[in-house]
Amino acid sequence: MLKVTLDLRCNVCGGGRFLLPTLSEASEDIRCADCSAFKCKGNDLERVMSAQHRKSAMAAVA
Repeated sequence: MLKVTLDLRCNVCGGGRFLLPTLSEASEDIRCADCSAFKCKGNDLERVMSAQHRKSAMAAVA
């Protein structure tokens, strides 16, 4: 697991650091690094981050 700071907040404790699974790990769960509460699935986070990146790129072009 990788411990990273994201621009998200835990719904339980308000923390901003999360545990992300690495490729070698079977779990896709992203959990709060402070209280271990479930935040989302890895695929969901990737989809949201990709959409935000596309929006930012389009805004820069416009």
